Amino acid sequence: MNKKDENQEVKIALQDDTGALLMINKKERRLIREILAVTLKSPHSRQWIVKKLGREYLEIGKNLLRSMGGN
Repeated sequence: MNKKDENQEVKIALQDDTGALLMINKKERRLIREILAVTLKSPHSRQWIVKKLGREYLEIGKNLLRSMGGN
């Protein structure tokens, strides 16, 4: 990808519960998608998510991964 393509790349806006927007580019989306895929496959990681954030965050992670084109 050349500089011109990078400058024209569409960034995706994500909004959190506070209303703050987070703009992420294609490479950042790919990284998040891969991290989510590995994390959600690991029983230990899923347990950690539930302990730290609550069970609802497993579903949030699954939905986010699907929306980003992951499995």
